[in-house]
Amino acid sequence: MQASKRALAYIYNTRWTRFLHARTRAHIRGLRPWQPLAAWLSLILLFAPACQNWPPTAATPARPTLGAPSTVPLEQPVSAGAVAVDSAGRYLAAANPDSDSVTLVSLDTLAVRAEIAVGDDPRTVAFTPDGARLLAANHGAGTLTVIEVALASVTGEVVVGPLPYGVVAGAANAYISLAAPPRVARLDLTTWQVTAQVPLPSFPAGLALAAGEERLYITHLYSGAVSVLDPLSLAVQSIPAPTPEANLAQFIALSPDGARAYAPQTDARSERLDLAYHTTVRPMVSVLDLAAGTADPDQRLDLATLDRPVNLPFAAAVSPDGARLYIANAGSNDVTVLGLAAGQTLAHLETGRHPRGLALAPDGRRLFVNNVLDGTLDVFDTTTFTRQQTVTLTALLLPEPVLTGKRLFNSALAPMSRDNWISCATCHLDGGADGRTWAGFPDGPRNTPALFGAAATLPLHWNGNLDELHDTEHTIRDIQGGVGLILGEPYPALGSANAGRSAAMDALAAYAATLAPPPSPYAAGLDAQTLLRGERAFRRWGCAVCHLTPAFTDLQTHSSGIGDPAQERRQSAPLPRFDTPSLLGVWATAPYFHDGSAATLRDTFFNTGFHNMGPAMNAQEVEDLVAYMRALPPQRPD
Repeated sequence: MQASKRALAYIYNTRWTRFLHARTRAHIRGLRPWQPLAAWLSLILLFAPACQNWPPTAATPARPTLGAPSTVPLEQPVSAGAVAVDSAGRYLAAANPDSDSVTLVSLDTLAVRAEIAVGDDPRTVAFTPDGARLLAANHGAGTLTVIEVALASVTGEVVVGPLPYGVVAGAANAYISLAAPPRVARLDLTTWQVTAQVPLPSFPAGLALAAGEERLYITHLYSGAVSVLDPLSLAVQSIPAPTPEANLAQFIALSPDGARAYAPQTDARSERLDLAYHTTVRPMVSVLDLAAGTADPDQRLDLATLDRPVNLPFAAAVSPDGARLYIANAGSNDVTVLGLAAGQTLAHLETGRHPRGLALAPDGRRLFVNNVLDGTLDVFDTTTFTRQQTVTLTALLLPEPVLTGKRLFNSALAPMSRDNWISCATCHLDGGADGRTWAGFPDGPRNTPALFGAAATLPLHWNGNLDELHDTEHTIRDIQGGVGLILGEPYPALGSANAGRSAAMDALAAYAATLAPPPSPYAAGLDAQTLLRGERAFRRWGCAVCHLTPAFTDLQTHSSGIGDPAQERRQSAPLPRFDTPSLLGVWATAPYFHDGSAATLRDTFFNTGFHNMGPAMNAQEVEDLVAYMRALPPQRPD
């Protein structure tokens, strides 16, 4: 299973982490003659696993045997989710992303029928309307696993494209959101052929299919916008975001009558100058009028006001009578239950760790919550709002201390934050970036960087003022309002090492060290000549001077001439200096530069200073250079 590979990768990567910490300190304070060679050898070994072809090397999946359309039409709307219940209420299925498995549970007894191995990193599951088949979207493998429910066994896998996230199934077709290149795929459930791929705005994520399969609704991860697809004509319309602050829109749920949709989101209040733990983000649910095609800002549900401060509202479900809305808050380990008629909180349910999915029984009397960082399923009675049972779904295979670190990273509970407001994952979901530039960041305007490969590309922060992963203790205290993981005061950044002072902080750093750059979905199908021309342009125009292979950074700070020096708050030099970011995984981290002033990769060549080479380039060079950078990490030769 892929989980065992992750465990080996952890042992492999963290073996180098301590050396990399020491190496980076030496790099800042002055290298000895032997250290550059050792440093680059360590980088080559650390980043080698990411430099591979897409999709990741694996045996060719066996295509499922030809089937027949569902014998039952889709009579109720369905949503993609980390847990699903079949229409008859016989079985529940839950995705186990860290175990690369799906667990099938018999709902009459709440007994686990089977834990079924699927592809790498399954994120969502869906039953066909007749309940005969179960589909699992494997985010890391680029595949869809097909399971015969009666046999509780895999009948095959279908390659659907890079980074599948949401999946829903109608009678004849399934629909899968593909994060990048952004599109939705339509899969014929009889032939198991992808019959259409529809381009969409960036990072499509959650899906909801209306009753009768009349419309498919698609969220976009880093905005509150929703795309609306006509499954017959494949025409796409858009429901604009209710506010530019809307972010982290994972899933979407439809009311039973199809009149409204509910999309949990996190407002990123990045334009505010008075950032504090309780003003940086806000947990919200966007309410969409589907007939009008609008998301009214005044109709949004503010969970911090209606319930209490919660973190990372992730998934939602509407009761069969349309009277209640259930929201799973992944960062605060709870579920908010709202009465929609009066707009008031009916209950607040404590759950296991990191609830990323919830589903209701067909009669609405039971609520099922998938706690993905516990490997458990909480079962609640929705009449009394009491927990009936907790079912073990899987044994999490992440080794310690990585599992503890991952739990801390995704938690907004003490000691990571004050009053459950903000977690590391709020800005760095799955180790990535939130696509925002924060005007009120203490150093000055700061574009959120991804944490991919952070252990090998120290120092951290655009100022380069954190020389070890453990220095993020300052972030926990100063940004998230937490009391921190280190007993007593942490050592100053760039001072003595904080490593080894707290087992919990060591665990958080160990998890961060596993965040490898993701393989580029844009590398597949890109011809060798374009890549070669792009690499030549990369070197010709001086990009390789600072963005050295294999990590595509020189680990140095430079006066780039980009941005307004007057906005810098912690640098007194006339020309502020900024850390050279790694370009591995740069396809996923727009906008660019410390101040987010380049919206696209192309824009990075038309800025100021030595990042204004674009006007001297011909159009072909610009396109080739963008293609080359978007394809990083480079493919490893067969």
